Amino acid sequence: MTQKFREGPFFIVRASAGSGKTFRLVQEYLACCLRRDDAHYFRRILAITFTNKAAQEMKDRIMQDVVQVSMGEGAMWESLISPAEGSDGVLRLNLPSDEIQRRARLLSEAMLHRYEDFSVMTIDSFVNRLVRSFSRDLKWDEEFQIELDEDSLVEAAVTRVMDRVGRPGQEALTSLLEGFVRQQVEEERNAQLKSQLVRFGKQVTKENMQSALNALDPDVWHPQRLDEYRKEIRKTLSLQRQEQIKTARKALEVIDGQGLGNGDFYYGDLPKWLTRIAKGAGRKAPMSNRLMGQVESGSYSKKNVDAGVMQRIEAVIPSVNTAIESWQELYAGDSGKRFKLFEHLQERVSLIGVLGLIRTELDAVQQERNVRLLSTLNREIATIVRQNPAAYIYERIGNRYKHIFIDEFQDTSITQWHNLVQLFEHILSTGNLGMVVGDGKQAIYRWRNGNYEQLEALPKLIGNPGSVLEMAAATLERTGTNVTLNKNFRSGTAIVEWNNQWFEQIQHSLPEGLKSVYNGLKQEPAKSFTGQVMVRSIVEPDADVRTAMRHRWVLERILSHTGGTLVESEGRHTYVPSADPNSFGLEDVAVLIRRNRDGALLAQFLLDHGVTPWTSESLHLGRHPAPRAVVAIMRIALDPEDPRHIIEFIQCFCAIHKEYNESEMLQAHMGQQPFHDEGGTPRVKHFVKTIQLLKALAPKLNLKQHASEPLTAIIGHCFESLGWGQVFPAYAEGMLEAAQELGAQRNGTVRTFLDWWDRKGKQRSIRVSGGNNAVQIMTPHKAKGLAFPIVIVPVIDSDFTKFKDELPVLLDASEYGLPAALLRDSDLKDTPLNSIREDEIGRTQLDALNIAYVAMTRAIERLDVLLEFKSEPEIGAEAKGLSHALWKAWKEAFAEFFEDDVHSVFGQLDRKAGDSPSDSEEAAAQMKPKLLLGQSYHQLVARPKAHWSEPLPEGAMSPRDFGNAVHGILSEVVVCGDWNEVQSRLIRNVALAPEHREIIRKSVETILRHEEMRRFFEVPHAQVFAERALRLTSGKVGRPDRVVQLDGVWHVIDYKTGKPAAKHAIQVREYCEALSKSVSEQRVQGWVFYTSDMRIELVQE
Repeated sequence: MTQKFREGPFFIVRASAGSGKTFRLVQEYLACCLRRDDAHYFRRILAITFTNKAAQEMKDRIMQDVVQVSMGEGAMWESLISPAEGSDGVLRLNLPSDEIQRRARLLSEAMLHRYEDFSVMTIDSFVNRLVRSFSRDLKWDEEFQIELDEDSLVEAAVTRVMDRVGRPGQEALTSLLEGFVRQQVEEERNAQLKSQLVRFGKQVTKENMQSALNALDPDVWHPQRLDEYRKEIRKTLSLQRQEQIKTARKALEVIDGQGLGNGDFYYGDLPKWLTRIAKGAGRKAPMSNRLMGQVESGSYSKKNVDAGVMQRIEAVIPSVNTAIESWQELYAGDSGKRFKLFEHLQERVSLIGVLGLIRTELDAVQQERNVRLLSTLNREIATIVRQNPAAYIYERIGNRYKHIFIDEFQDTSITQWHNLVQLFEHILSTGNLGMVVGDGKQAIYRWRNGNYEQLEALPKLIGNPGSVLEMAAATLERTGTNVTLNKNFRSGTAIVEWNNQWFEQIQHSLPEGLKSVYNGLKQEPAKSFTGQVMVRSIVEPDADVRTAMRHRWVLERILSHTGGTLVESEGRHTYVPSADPNSFGLEDVAVLIRRNRDGALLAQFLLDHGVTPWTSESLHLGRHPAPRAVVAIMRIALDPEDPRHIIEFIQCFCAIHKEYNESEMLQAHMGQQPFHDEGGTPRVKHFVKTIQLLKALAPKLNLKQHASEPLTAIIGHCFESLGWGQVFPAYAEGMLEAAQELGAQRNGTVRTFLDWWDRKGKQRSIRVSGGNNAVQIMTPHKAKGLAFPIVIVPVIDSDFTKFKDELPVLLDASEYGLPAALLRDSDLKDTPLNSIREDEIGRTQLDALNIAYVAMTRAIERLDVLLEFKSEPEIGAEAKGLSHALWKAWKEAFAEFFEDDVHSVFGQLDRKAGDSPSDSEEAAAQMKPKLLLGQSYHQLVARPKAHWSEPLPEGAMSPRDFGNAVHGILSEVVVCGDWNEVQSRLIRNVALAPEHREIIRKSVETILRHEEMRRFFEVPHAQVFAERALRLTSGKVGRPDRVVQLDGVWHVIDYKTGKPAAKHAIQVREYCEALSKSVSEQRVQGWVFYTSDMRIELVQE
């Protein structure tokens, strides 16, 4: 029986796909809000999820449901007013219906009016708030920025490492990098050093790398020490090899001395093998089974040999045994495994050494640029969180949460969860509620540091939490209640039953330690329709032929489901939809395929055959002519002489405006320039009149006038002048959002935007949620959390008998001389650390299976699966890849449903008509074919704050214009002595009307002579701070207009225009509170000066 939510304050909800976990989380969230007659109680609830998209979807879901509840409608309303059912009672609201609706209306209004207090966010956003609150404790500059472009920082760090190569004193570093390059060449990888270092260096931010990197103290394990270690191990290994070669040569000498030849030995095996060993073959000369039999029996002679030969063979056996034992010592048994590990350690020491160097330089780059990566935030705040009580942490972030919810817990990293444990312990100890929701079967983000093992272990902690967190975890254990949601509200009964049996069968093939992830797999269908599953397998050794077969199969299934047909005319295919109004449309179909490149090939195939595909990759900014044209204009602004930029612009412009001819436009704006070649012969050079051509096509474009504006204003101007802002709003929005992000990181220049564009920006997708009359193609990662009427899943076989890339391994330094290393699959195989390799292979297998589970559970009405093979799979063989594992489970669990040896159908072709979408999770998750525009395009076009010297609109000066001008001038007058120079500039400024100049001048002079204000300007420069940044208790940065130290008292002054308001005093008090923490021994006073009526108010004693 499913447990409900009133068992205890800490609920651990394990919910399989389609079980309504978001519905349950929102239900609990609203119940917490509505149980109290306080419309602003939502400010005391923190809901955390994994991605920005998921956070926004949860906010939208909460807002939609609270409105439904306020009207007494919908599934959420029904669940909240349902009475508790005995001991199984879910948290219900024991309130009259009209009271619930009243509270919901007030809650909805409060959420809209105080949307900034709506604490539904990603875990990274919350950690950012924590870090900013403790920036002083971390000794970080208070104005640090979050850098989202991790690649650019890693590249900068790599550049710094490479700059040291070959310099005096950097011989050891150079040797490390030479070792790194040597390995790339040996493994036939790209030998271009920088690109390989950047690719490799991206691992430096992975959470699982930190323990290994931390074990290698840079003060001890510097490049010189690592190089010494490599040389020491290489020397030791070389001596051991030479000794082994020496014994083999000695044995051959003894054999030769006895006058024996190959023909005297059984098949000549022994002398042949010894000859290879004597030549240094080592591990590459393993003993054959026949020779091993001779060694075990001690008999090496051929049959019917005479007694004399036998006697001489027996005489050489002691030397032979010594050679064999010497070889086995290095290449067989436990000692051979240890020798092999040392071989790889001396080869791979350069890997961890180089990664350590990159991390050191990455830290330096972050310090210099005053930026931090999100991965850095989690690591840095961990120590602070563990050393301070939760109440203190809440005080610092400015909000005391009473409830915390975490969604998609399986995607949370160990460090992220450890950073939250103390806060959870606090809310639980005060009798409030905490909840985590997750599903280990949907853990597909291990490459982003997600760790499914945490969900399995809850309420216990994994990793190395330390004593403080262990004590906090004890509260979690005492109060933890496990909850299982075992109904499926998404899929038809056949699809649910198929997945139940299929994945239960696959569970048996998982390593013993991972089987528990799929415990509680079985779900009970909640839908009344059946639905259908179709599975097929194909075997084809040729990859290109196999790809073609996959494409044809997908097209065939699309046509089968939609009832559409393809009509060919003049070599072109056109898709004709079915005339049946009840048939599926193309937009109902989703093809989930593991790799983007395979999705791109499939999309092109469908397009060539008249079926319109929709992929996130097809909506990259760099694939549309409008963004590309705007980028070309920006390049022209920086380099107008380069003809490539104007040609790119013309091509994009003509792609949009079909009435224009590219060739004709270029010819009409072509210029000639005479010159003489090297021989003195007169020549004519043709060039494009770039500016003239731009004026002809976009007469409103004026980059010079907008050159000093923010990046968003420049991009907005380009779209507006070309008339594309309203035509392509989603692409305009995508460009402007990118510009906003760069601007927020203080990198908002045209040049940095173009660098970002070339590096990764052109691959950024616009925000959409589907396509009209288009088949959706995406990866299972993109499809997670979504549902589709029809899901088609081609499973391309993948090998999970080994893992890719390097694995960080902690070592016993007393045994191996090194505390940590980065080792690959082949480095660990057949060594004392083979168990580490097997554990990682198990996790790799689980990763692949989880991706399949996510894909198979997206379907509502139809699920089609294609299993691909290079060779015929065998039922008795061990599964070496995902397709084989799925195929074996298919054969074993559904043998009775096979129509032939490669085809199986389960369920029936009914539809879900009649089911109400309001009572299911799937209605909210299903993709709708519409464009999501988010913020208004015009709202995103930021305009720069006007400087006092800029021209004002004609006519009367508005109060805002007046206030901005006076405010700006006062910021430049640090002390009274500065006024003459600033006043002179004001008078000479022709951009301002004479009457405006005089009004502003008199006003500033009045302030400087004001009875109570003048003292704040009659102080030394050193005692005045204009626009000083202060870290507020909320974690935000505030900038009071003026801070003055006078007679032992600090004065905070803020200028305001317009009528006095309570918020002005509140703001200044916040400034004073922040300043008081820095000057705790001195008094702080706060003032508000109103420029409209020249009045000053004391607001903080």
